[in-house]
Amino acid sequence: MKKVKSVAFNVSVPYEMALYEHALKQKYFSTYVKRLIARDMERGSAIDMSPYEEASKLYKEEDEHEED
Repeated sequence: MKKVKSVAFNVSVPYEMALYEHALKQKYFSTYVKRLIARDMERGSAIDMSPYEEASKLYKEEDEHEED
């Protein structure tokens, strides 16, 4: 199951226009954003992924049931 979160850029604001232009240069925008989020979460230390792994399993099981 995929969850989608969109990003809006107000290109009338120079800073956001610069962000938008940089974002356009990324071949895989979604992967790029996910890596930025991961870096932000880490802040130099390892992330305990175990709670997320459990939650992710629930979504995976839900997807498998929907495919049947």
